[in-house]
Amino acid sequence: MIRFLFTYVSIHPTNRWQTLESAIIFLFLQLIKTIDMKKALLISIFCLTALFASAKSAIDPKYGPGSIPTDKNGKVTFTETISIPQSANLDDCYTQLLNWARGRFAMPYARKSSILSESAANKGFVFHVEQTLVFKRSWLVSDEARIFYNFSMNIKDGKCVITLTDISYSYEEEREGGGFRVSAEEWITDDKAFKDAAKTKFFKQVQKFRVKTIDLNDLLVRNVTEIINK
Repeated sequence: MIRFLFTYVSIHPTNRWQTLESAIIFLFLQLIKTIDMKKALLISIFCLTALFASAKSAIDPKYGPGSIPTDKNGKVTFTETISIPQSANLDDCYTQLLNWARGRFAMPYARKSSILSESAANKGFVFHVEQTLVFKRSWLVSDEARIFYNFSMNIKDGKCVITLTDISYSYEEEREGGGFRVSAEEWITDDKAFKDAAKTKFFKQVQKFRVKTIDLNDLLVRNVTEIINK
C-alpha cells in the first residue's frame, strides 16, 4: 500500500497536492477494511501527518515561480495599469492620488519618504520610500526589516500606471557582527529565491522577503484602485 501511494503520486505530477490527498484517502479506506482499530488509528496518524506535511510544503501560486516581474534588464519592477472611469475628472483624480500618497508615505510605518518628482501638468509623481516590513512581532520576538523602493504614478490616456521598483532591503544591521543590505534582484527573484531547479522550495530566509514584497505591491495597487473607482 505504501508503495502504491508513491507510485500513484509519481504518475500524476500535474497537481501533487490534490493527487497526494486522493492517494492517502484511498490508502486509508483500503487498509481500514483489513485491519483492526488499533492499527487503523496508527495508519490514520501516518496519513494525516503526510497530508499536513504536503500542505505545509506546497507553495502558494501567488508567491510561486513567475510572481516577481523583471524588466528587460533584469530589474525587479512591478507595474499595474488601471482604467479610470470615463466620467472621472482626471485633474481631480490626480489630486486625490497625490494626497493619498503624501498621507500614506507619512505614516509611522513608512519611516521616511521624499518626493523625487511631481508634476500636476503631466499628472505624475515619484516617491522614494523607506518602510518597515514586519515578519513577526510579539512580546518575545521582533523580526523586521527595512524595505526601500520608488513608487511612481502617471495618468495618461484615461489610464493610471503605477510602478514599484528600485527595491532593496536592510536586515538586522544593528545586530552584533552586522546584518546585511541587499537588492531585490539579488534576493527575491526566481533565480535567487528557490533552492531547487524545479522551483518547489524556497530558501527559508528569502521566502519572507518575497512574500512581504508581493503583498506590499498588491496593497498599493488595491489602494489606488479604490481611490480611482470611488
